[in-house]
Amino acid sequence: MKKQIGASTTFFPMPSALVVTGTAKNPNIITIGWICIVSGNPPTIAFSLLNKRHSLQLIRKNPVFTVNIPPADKYKEVDYCGIVSGKDTNKFRDVNFTALKSLNVDVPHIKECPLNMECKVIKEMELGERAIIFGEILETHVDSDKFTKNKIDVKKINPLVYCSTVREYWNLGEKIGLGFSAGNCFPKEKKSK
Repeated sequence: MKKQIGASTTFFPMPSALVVTGTAKNPNIITIGWICIVSGNPPTIAFSLLNKRHSLQLIRKNPVFTVNIPPADKYKEVDYCGIVSGKDTNKFRDVNFTALKSLNVDVPHIKECPLNMECKVIKEMELGERAIIFGEILETHVDSDKFTKNKIDVKKINPLVYCSTVREYWNLGEKIGLGFSAGNCFPKEKKSK
């Protein structure tokens, strides 16, 4: 038996991303839980944030940003960047993060995050109290020690994930199967002619 809970944003896990907006000289970090890849060609990421957020105003002034995926052990820093406004403080300084110069955008990425994406805004859409930002991914940086046999090792990255309904941070745990092959264990029913 299932229990109905009504219209809900229950959906987990979601990546905990640190999005850097502003400029190289005056960057701001915001924690984003509602974020995902929406296209492979062009490579595009989208996230939503409340219309009243300081970071949204910064993106509108300088339509570029970086997406930084933190490791699970940085959950306190990630939480801080989501509960404190960048209008009032320098979050890089407060959480002791290092701003690295990006190659294609005038916004830094975060050294302490093992995966970083440089993005330019290609579209903004309003939906209720939120703005949805679509960004074309121009470059991806991955710490060189996070590879195994030339393949990104998710366990080494150990990305932080967030479960919004219960307001909990988690790590991913263990790999249990391979995409596009785990389902091959089921017999294929042949179509009748």
